[in-house]
Amino acid sequence: MKLYLFGGAEIQLNQAQPLKDLIKKTILQLNPKSVLHIPYARPNPTEEEWKEGWFKETMKDTGIEILDARNQADVEKVTNPLIFINGGHGRPDLINGINNNKKVLNLVLNAEYIVGESSGSMVVGEYMRKGKEGGKITHGLGILKDTIIEPHYTERNYQQLLKDEMKQTNAKYGIGIDCITAIVVNPTEFPSKWSKIGNGIIDVKIT
Repeated sequence: MKLYLFGGAEIQLNQAQPLKDLIKKTILQLNPKSVLHIPYARPNPTEEEWKEGWFKETMKDTGIEILDARNQADVEKVTNPLIFINGGHGRPDLINGINNNKKVLNLVLNAEYIVGESSGSMVVGEYMRKGKEGGKITHGLGILKDTIIEPHYTERNYQQLLKDEMKQTNAKYGIGIDCITAIVVNPTEFPSKWSKIGNGIIDVKIT
């Protein structure tokens, strides 16, 4: 398995389109036949940049089949898709949506490639923040063991927050990921081996 975990985008900094372009480029390089899109973290998008259907629109000219995890017919017919998990404020909806659908959970845990952005990156850790900074911590999918992840890292000055969350959860590892930037990692090789996409900061902390 290989993870491509993006740190999201700040709309007010006009970062949404550059992030979409970088996600598209990354997926095209992986050349999957199909992508299972998991959009649970943004159930009622209000931002124009993340309106319903933005991912399918972004990928429309690629020839790659885009399937929606909310459509059980799509979930049942797909085998070995690339998994794309988008961000949003609904992190409890995200983890519950994946855990409550056995087929989706199985596809995620056995995927060859997972691409996540913002909350979609946070959920692959063993721990994740449920709400705003300083809020409760819950369990993520645990694909990256003993790890908690903070996107929008330096843009929102989350350096101390990540340290505090590691202390709160006793997580051995913390990953800070800047916007329009991704850490690329195989969970079996973390933290000794990883690489970066984009020009921002990736901060891997080890207790």
